[in-house]
Amino acid sequence: MIYSHEELLGHTRLPLTIAEIILFIIIIYLLLAVGGKWRIWLGALLLVYWIVLVAGKFWPPPKVAVPKSPLATKIAVREDPTTANFVWSSEYRVGFWWHFFPAKKYFLIYNRALEEKILTQDDFIIPAHLGDQDLALVHSRGYLLRLYLLAFTPMGFINGENPISWYILKKLKVACGGTYLACKIALEQGIGMNLGGGFHHAFAGHEEGFCHLNDMAVAIRKLQVERFIDRAMVIDCDVHQGNGTAAIFQGDDTVFTFSIHQDDLYPYQKAYSNYDISLPGSMRVDDENYLEQLKVLPDLIKKHRPDLVIYLAGADPFKEDRLGGFLLTKQGLMDRDAYVLRLCADRGIPVAVVLGGGYAPNINDTVEIHLNTVRMVNRLLN
Repeated sequence: MIYSHEELLGHTRLPLTIAEIILFIIIIYLLLAVGGKWRIWLGALLLVYWIVLVAGKFWPPPKVAVPKSPLATKIAVREDPTTANFVWSSEYRVGFWWHFFPAKKYFLIYNRALEEKILTQDDFIIPAHLGDQDLALVHSRGYLLRLYLLAFTPMGFINGENPISWYILKKLKVACGGTYLACKIALEQGIGMNLGGGFHHAFAGHEEGFCHLNDMAVAIRKLQVERFIDRAMVIDCDVHQGNGTAAIFQGDDTVFTFSIHQDDLYPYQKAYSNYDISLPGSMRVDDENYLEQLKVLPDLIKKHRPDLVIYLAGADPFKEDRLGGFLLTKQGLMDRDAYVLRLCADRGIPVAVVLGGGYAPNINDTVEIHLNTVRMVNRLLN
């Protein structure tokens, strides 16, 4: 049987990456080989590095107690006084020319939104990066140390499907800041959108599926700690299950996680969301089937009563996507966006939108789908 690139990621997932296994073999060779003290010293140094690197994956997640004090009485006022609803930064541009993830889409979406006069420069606000103290509300200290060790050494470039460098880590922190800012905009004006984010495969203690930091989880926890929200809901409409987000909030009744995804697809070991709609590729899910499944959302929203919704508008349910098996058209995906966003608007629930995945053979199709989400948000605002 021949597996696709995405299937290989799921079927060959190990506790250690191939690079970590190879490094361990090199360390053993250096420590056991005959000759020269330098071998022993180098082997010992690399062994310490390797232990810290691997231990970061198994570090216990942080225990964050959400304060019980009353919610902030004032709106989550932004530092910038403009009325911009869209978040984007030039830091979102990452030179992933050698990676499967089409990171250049972030710049293309921004560029086309301006070129086609869907938005103007005044519609955008630039986010600040989030610091380690904010990230540690979700991610373990050991894992953050692991990311730094990878980012500052060549090991980061061969870290499986999740390569990282200091350059990339810095941009990821800005993207997390973008989702947090989009949430603050939503609390202030009803709707905000980050032209990035949606890193739903990142767990509290390890990276996975092209995701290193879970921007949505960090934004929710930060807003809870700051007492701007009590309860939140994540509506994940990526074709892949948001396993990282689901795992982070398992057992937490203040955050409701919803995911509609393809069942026979990465990640093959699913986490448990509060509500999963897991559909097989053989079902040949089209626009009509997909929208029918979403009709459970009104009751779920009514039951959970969120102060904020984060909507992950993935582009990969598209019928031509290389890493998905759903058959949605661009119009169907736009109808999906309209349904979710109007559902929140009609109930007066602030909603922050993030992008998620998209892997069409022609990147312009992915960009067009994300741009349609921008159009829908802008239409609701106007």
